[in-house]
Amino acid sequence: MNNRNVPTITPVQVPKAADILAAQLREMIVSGKLLQGSFLPTERQLVADSGLSRTSVRDALRILESEGLITTKVGRSGGSMVTLPGREAAAKSFELFVRTHGIRLDSLLKCRVAVEPTLAELAAENRTEAQLAEMEALHEQFVAVVDDVPRYKSVNLQWHLAIARASGNEPLVALMEAIAMPIKDAQDYQHVTTPELRRTAVAAHTKILDAIRRRDAKSAFRRMHRHVAAYHEIAVGGAEGMLDEKTA
Repeated sequence: MNNRNVPTITPVQVPKAADILAAQLREMIVSGKLLQGSFLPTERQLVADSGLSRTSVRDALRILESEGLITTKVGRSGGSMVTLPGREAAAKSFELFVRTHGIRLDSLLKCRVAVEPTLAELAAENRTEAQLAEMEALHEQFVAVVDDVPRYKSVNLQWHLAIARASGNEPLVALMEAIAMPIKDAQDYQHVTTPELRRTAVAAHTKILDAIRRRDAKSAFRRMHRHVAAYHEIAVGGAEGMLDEKTA
């Protein structure tokens, strides 16, 4: 009897034909071989070139469409056109991930503490006069609505996102856009809007905006870090919040 150990063969995962074709077309789009606004080969041509069935080709096109890489129109003048996904698509996808996976409020606020100071620093370095004017106008609204909690929260969100956009860093802006609304909507976050804390926030915003206005990147980073870190401590102190569809 042969007692030698025989290695176990694990199941072989064979990719679907549609996935392989989608990967090839995706690489052509990402690498720039297919430019935004250009059309993919016709469905008939893709069938002939790939040797796949019409069903597999259509499945591959559906994959690319779901990823925001193409839009497909039917009819004689239709076809599949390359349309690169914008920042909004990335933000929406991540926001759905946050809302459907029970991400803790503590985790989102720590993410904010890690990201927003850098955004403020970059905004101080990169902001345009138009972007500064937007931030200043929002700050004036913020001061004016300090006793109107719903409007206060809305303007607060807009101001932080305006700073993010002024940074010029698209990936970080998308991340901020993704986590901003779930944080704003979280029930465990409501107690940071007491009258005293709202006035403290106004004072913090004033200092951050002044640093951005003066293009003092280090000060903008430091003051934003102090601001969002304080919010994190207040919001999660004794409250282990969960973000789910009930808090949306």
